[in-house]
Amino acid sequence: MATIRDVAKLAGVSVATVSRVLNGTARVSDEATRAVLNARECLNFHLNANARALASQESDTVGVLVSSVDDPYFANMIKACDETAWSHHKMVLVTQGYYDGQREIMALNAMIARQCAGLVVHAIAIPDEIMQRYMEHFPYMVLVNRLLKGFESRCVNINNIGGMELAVSELTSAGRRKIVFVNSSLKILDATYRYQGYMNALKKAGISEDQAFCLNVPPTLEGGVQAAGQLMPRIRQIDGIACYNDAQASGIINTLLTNGIRVPEDISVTGFDDLPLSRVIHPALTTVTNPSDTIGKCATELTLALHDGRSYTLPEFETRLIRRRSVVKI
Repeated sequence: MATIRDVAKLAGVSVATVSRVLNGTARVSDEATRAVLNARECLNFHLNANARALASQESDTVGVLVSSVDDPYFANMIKACDETAWSHHKMVLVTQGYYDGQREIMALNAMIARQCAGLVVHAIAIPDEIMQRYMEHFPYMVLVNRLLKGFESRCVNINNIGGMELAVSELTSAGRRKIVFVNSSLKILDATYRYQGYMNALKKAGISEDQAFCLNVPPTLEGGVQAAGQLMPRIRQIDGIACYNDAQASGIINTLLTNGIRVPEDISVTGFDDLPLSRVIHPALTTVTNPSDTIGKCATELTLALHDGRSYTLPEFETRLIRRRSVVKI
């Protein structure tokens, strides 16, 4: 059986570096991380046991990796994961990646070292080639909000393009033509797909591509405030704002109202996710459903079924437009 020294020798790094990468105890350069993970794959090595032993040992824990627990979307998902795991007499171990590849690898390795019986992973910064190795070694690992070629049956996603088309089409149907898209500044697949949905909706409404305008800000309340601040110099030239998520939309609405801009009369606004926040802000937010609780439940059911050798079929995750009061016809 290979040892950690064998991995270090093959990777051309120190034993300490191998330990840091596999235990997730400190930051290591991307080059060294790739070398260690490649060596581990060649030698089929994992801390405490090889991959086969890890997969066969019993555990009462489901590992859940999310980007940030203070994001309401992930808070809902974690709760659903926990309730589902509990129904199978298991607990959840939650780790955070903060949209950083190194942090995600460290968090994922920490869960693997604890021999979790299931792995629900939202990791968008780990390169595809590295993630593919993880998926190959751990056939019960399930990805959330990420589509990885060759592992589609273990990827849990919604139709982000179609969902954003619904939101932007609601604005165009209300007569809005000068529509800004406030997107996430994070380099994530959801942001790419939602931007495509925005462009598709403009095209269907006969709005030319050169009329499109997009801002990239953090997907948070503060990001929405930042976006509104950037838009204020040209605010009279805008009649609609479609947001990447509800948090941004809430920050934008509050800032617009504070500056005397009427919502929805002067500018109509849409969100995405249908979080509880969207129902209590004023005006209540027109948004698109993104069932994070159902996604968490189904991802947990799938990973446990794969671990136990049972069959489980993922359902369709519907995106629906929820009409409230933040959009009005001109």
